[in-house]
Amino acid sequence: MFFSKVGPQETDLNKKMSEQENERVAMEALIDYAIRCANETHFVGSGEAMEAARRQLSNSLFY
Repeated sequence: MFFSKVGPQETDLNKKMSEQENERVAMEALIDYAIRCANETHFVGSGEAMEAARRQLSNSLFY
């Protein structure tokens, strides 16, 4: 018989952490996509301005 070393509470915590990590990765992909679209339309500019816009979006969403 197999017994897991991880209890129900740890499993729930791991599941929540995994969900949060997936949400964060999805949001980062969305930010990258938005910046790429803005770059293609020359809306934001290029180079440093694009990086600054990406950082601002990330900071407003994650912090």
